Amino acid sequence: MTQESLPEIPNAAAPDYYRQLVDFGNFVERECRPGCRYDLARWPNPLWQKVEAHMLAGLQRFLDAGGDAIRMLQWYNSGVLIRAAGKVVSFDLVPVPRYYGWPEPDGLSARLADAIDALFITHNHQDHCDEELIKACNVAGKPVFMHPDAALPGIEIVKLSDGAAVSIGQITCAARYACHVWRKKPEEVPLTAFEVDFAGDFRIIFCGDADYTRGLAGVKPGADALFITWRNPGPQYEEGHPEQTGNTLDAIKLAIAQFAPQRLILQHYGELDHVYEGFSASYEMAVEIVRELPLLASINFWGDVVDLSGALAKDSNA
Repeated sequence: MTQESLPEIPNAAAPDYYRQLVDFGNFVERECRPGCRYDLARWPNPLWQKVEAHMLAGLQRFLDAGGDAIRMLQWYNSGVLIRAAGKVVSFDLVPVPRYYGWPEPDGLSARLADAIDALFITHNHQDHCDEELIKACNVAGKPVFMHPDAALPGIEIVKLSDGAAVSIGQITCAARYACHVWRKKPEEVPLTAFEVDFAGDFRIIFCGDADYTRGLAGVKPGADALFITWRNPGPQYEEGHPEQTGNTLDAIKLAIAQFAPQRLILQHYGELDHVYEGFSASYEMAVEIVRELPLLASINFWGDVVDLSGALAKDSNA
């Protein structure tokens, strides 16, 4: 198996970036499911090794970058690191997908724990929550914040009640309990979305897998960026489902009407284990969303470093 047979890493600066995203997703669907050429359960896995090299290069760029910009590193799946107000906070950070027994690069969890000032975890599903990273944060003395009922046994976390706010330097983060997508009741999956104010200069709502069409009481509208999860929040928006009453754009427009964000950041597309189990990577859906919405909407590939404080212009790749 050669590197030439692998898909290109999507390049956000390229005029055909969205085509590259779709091609990457199609490759994973076609070549990485059980029994396929690059079956994700096999190690070494050339596709992941190529992606991981890109992610590690992005991490180094993020750590080396200076200046006062509000800078984000998109990590795997919904994981992000954000540098602002002299601190680095992270959300749903997973050093490496561990579903298939893949090893992490030597010391990566410790390196990430050293790089951040705090870790916020929306819920304890393994594509959002990593036990080894929490342990590394415990060793490094970095706080880990979670819903009390989502805590893993034997690991130290700070339990956040609904509406509780914590400060990391000039950064304030408020916990907003929410219902997981495709669940009827919040107690099915204890989950906390986060409303984060960066020194009064920039504010985000980080949903993780929260259903952004209901709940989230107390969130102030007008955030600079709203982070939402992939596909649809429930069966009523899923194409072909017996309960369908609308579509993806209908769901997102409800969130836009409620939260009035300046910018929408799409997360969770192409999550490898979901694709391995038969879901679509759904990058085509993300591209359609970007093209159809009137505000700036974007999707970032794993390892991309993004200036969040830049001008809020409609993406030219759309």
